[in-house]
Amino acid sequence: MTASESGGSDGEDDLRDALDAYLRSKGKGPNNESGAYRRNAERELERFADYLRDDGTTSLAEIDAGDLRNYIRDELTTRGLKPQTVHKYYGYVSAWIGWAQREGLVDEHYGIRTDAREPLPDRDGRTEERQQTWRREDREAFLSYLDERAHEAIDADGTTAYAATRDRALAYLLAFAGVRGAEVLAMPDDDRRDGANAGDLSNAVDALDVLGKSQAWETRAVPPQARPAIERWLTVYDPEPEWPLFPSFHYPSLYDRLSDDVDSDALSGYSDIFAAFRDTDARPPALTTDGARRLFKRLCADAAIEVAEGYLQLHGARRGVGRVLALQQGIDAAADQLDNSPEVVREAYSEVLASERAAKTGDAFEQHDGDE
Repeated sequence: MTASESGGSDGEDDLRDALDAYLRSKGKGPNNESGAYRRNAERELERFADYLRDDGTTSLAEIDAGDLRNYIRDELTTRGLKPQTVHKYYGYVSAWIGWAQREGLVDEHYGIRTDAREPLPDRDGRTEERQQTWRREDREAFLSYLDERAHEAIDADGTTAYAATRDRALAYLLAFAGVRGAEVLAMPDDDRRDGANAGDLSNAVDALDVLGKSQAWETRAVPPQARPAIERWLTVYDPEPEWPLFPSFHYPSLYDRLSDDVDSDALSGYSDIFAAFRDTDARPPALTTDGARRLFKRLCADAAIEVAEGYLQLHGARRGVGRVLALQQGIDAAADQLDNSPEVVREAYSEVLASERAAKTGDAFEQHDGDE
């Protein structure tokens, strides 16, 4: 660490300004001063900034990997935090450094360097949602169950098989497109995330416009494997373009969105409810991320899916897509589909890629030695 030559408030202002600018970029609402991520990150980043100042650093330009390494060792691992929480808090710091690199405030993203991360503790199990990865056998078993469930509902109910076809379409989209749950479902604490609209899907059902993690609108590719389930759902749903792609089926929530002039007692089933929405030009509520988690827990139990975390989690589908792409097409392809930087993808799938390289190295030696 290099101490600031100024030794005065100007240097401290540099660190303060960088932190404020980053938090504004992640904020929501008026003046970008609200939002769950900002609230959670600000507390830990303030602690990190104080640590830097106490050690003589007053500008991000002065830091290096050693500062992050020391912060993990001196602060994060001495507070009695669980290993997952240490990783979470370090993630806030690393994300700030990554932003600073993109803004030209630091020369390198020190947060993802191995020497910076080395003191991080091993995660005690894979219980957090962000760590699960859908494996092929689990994905196939889950989707096979949802296919059978949808077919039975269609045979029995025809065009009123709402729940079964919606649930299957959502699972297929997550399993093959790698979208974030928050990009297609509603988040109650974020007014901008009210679920992807049906009109955000291309006519060919091969692309979906979503509000990305960066708060910018981006287009995600929808692979062929996901399209039939989505197309069947749209046939049943017949949505208006501004309706959510995946609506809630919670009756009280649906009735709350309808006009007071609508007699809810006269409505029988989802067909009547959606017809009332169409007649009144109202927008149905979208399925929330919490609602989808509860849904997947129930569906996995019904399908007898046994995984360590108890059910197939939303973000586990995204990691599964990244794993397949990283193995089959490389880091750049995975980064492009997942809307992440190659560095982030390389870090996330380092163990997978190392295992693949080890297998290829073994094959190379077998071929070499066999030719002699």
